[in-house]
Amino acid sequence: MQIINNPLPCSFLKSSPPGTNSGIEVADKDELRESEKKAITCRECGARITDTSFSTKVNDNHEHSFFNPHGYVFQIRCFSAATGCATSGPPSNEFTWFAGYTWQISSCSKCREHLGWRFQSNTSSFYGLIKDRIKE
Repeated sequence: MQIINNPLPCSFLKSSPPGTNSGIEVADKDELRESEKKAITCRECGARITDTSFSTKVNDNHEHSFFNPHGYVFQIRCFSAATGCATSGPPSNEFTWFAGYTWQISSCSKCREHLGWRFQSNTSSFYGLIKDRIKE
């Protein structure tokens, strides 16, 4: 797992130059069979957010860690879909952790707990869900 020091609070760090390969790949089919359809739920209220069959790799990793200057570490897991999330706010490319992607805040559709972010480029999108706010 890669840890990147982010100089701005609760912001996002640029990781590679725009225009490079998105680095998003769907998990291996054998991996999907083993973990197919295991529910991922909101740790706060138990609502279904996604399932493990939507696990995806971004820049060769399913999990990423970033932290801000206040010492808050965000360990995120990447998913290609999260139907239990409500996305809010305008898309922003300011301090994105993933070059070429804008981000929006994603919260639990049921209890509104902040669960992570939806990242979107011109060609793809994924959810980065905060590991300790979701439960398998």
